[in-house]
Amino acid sequence: NYSTDVGTKLVFENDLCRCWDFYLDPSEGGGADTVHHHCLDYVFINVAPSRLLGVHPETLSLKPDELLFDSVSDDNQVTWNSIPKEAATDSSFAHGGKNGYDDSPMREYLIELK
Repeated sequence: NYSTDVGTKLVFENDLCRCWDFYLDPSEGGGADTVHHHCLDYVFINVAPSRLLGVHPETLSLKPDELLFDSVSDDNQVTWNSIPKEAATDSSFAHGGKNGYDDSPMREYLIELK
């Protein structure tokens, strides 16, 4: 079982959504403390250019051929992610995250729909 806290700080929640501030300093992340499990549809709203590296929750490997994803996003980019209902019991929707840039912080807002 992994945490369903999918951002750095929960800034708002009601019966319809959860809104997260997701912030990582340059090169921050990649450890067990960043592992989380997506169970709800969500949207990323980038407020700065970013590169997010997805690491497997068991190995936490940062080897390029073992990353789950290497996602580069532009400032003001909005990305929708559909999560199937069975995700809550499927650990393949869990991962850790690391800021892929060593010279700039990463900030996104993440909104989950309940």
